[in-house]
Amino acid sequence: MNRDIETMLTASEGRYPTRAEQAILRGWAIRLDVRLAAIEDLKDHEDEIVRATMNDVLKAYPDLEKRMPTARETGIRDIKLVLRYCAQALIRDDIAYLDDSLLIWMATILRGLGLSPAFIRDTYETLGKHVKRSLQESHAKLLLPMIERCINVLSGQDTPDGQVAS
Repeated sequence: MNRDIETMLTASEGRYPTRAEQAILRGWAIRLDVRLAAIEDLKDHEDEIVRATMNDVLKAYPDLEKRMPTARETGIRDIKLVLRYCAQALIRDDIAYLDDSLLIWMATILRGLGLSPAFIRDTYETLGKHVKRSLQESHAKLLLPMIERCINVLSGQDTPDGQVAS
């Protein structure tokens, strides 16, 4: 759930929500249909986006499959996972959800595999390019901040608390 809404609901337990609290809920609810439409668009184009992203990455890094024989399969799995968690963050209207649910864990795994920050950045920037190319413009605009967060945290540029890594 959206952290602001969750905090507000917890604070209003045992009483009726104030008009200001009701306005927060209404604002979230009004934007929900747009977010759900973007997720539906993403779901409909997921295979195309993932396939194009993986093909571009393997063209840019032709030795990857030699060094990692399962690179295509694991790359497809990871890209789909990132897209699906971005969709969840969009439903929740909570970009911080990504850090707690996926990015901290995934960044550790990617570092442990020895993947370079530049490779990770290139991979997820390519994903963003294909999201922008495949989805309706308004839907892509909703998802791109989520993907940008993934790029920055997974490549080590930002820490999960939003600070720039040194």
